[in-house]
Amino acid sequence: MAGEQRAVTIRFNMADMSDRELYRKLAEGAEDTASLAAYVKRALEEYFDLTIRIADRQEFHVQMLEAVREEMQSQGMKLAGALLAGIGAVGVPRPRAGSTADGAVLPEACGELPEELRGILDYIG
Repeated sequence: MAGEQRAVTIRFNMADMSDRELYRKLAEGAEDTASLAAYVKRALEEYFDLTIRIADRQEFHVQMLEAVREEMQSQGMKLAGALLAGIGAVGVPRPRAGSTADGAVLPEACGELPEELRGILDYIG
């Protein structure tokens, strides 16, 4: 049985302010436990358990960000493809009434989408 046990000894230098403060915190936390050693063991277990959970959450966060980036890129490529398909379907624009041959004059406002582009919105939506 003794071969299966291990011991750790911790010495606190009460002349050192940080050691003294750490010992005070441990002693206050261990008030209602059987021993200071049992309290320190429990505190160490909680610390390591918390560290593992934080690491797991960080890994999950990284994985979620990667999945969102991939989805955004995929959707962006679909949108670009739809727009390019729409541009190809429209072809060369026909001159409209009220415009010049070089296309320098644009209408002030457009009441509705040209017929050639309506199919693009159906494709995207």
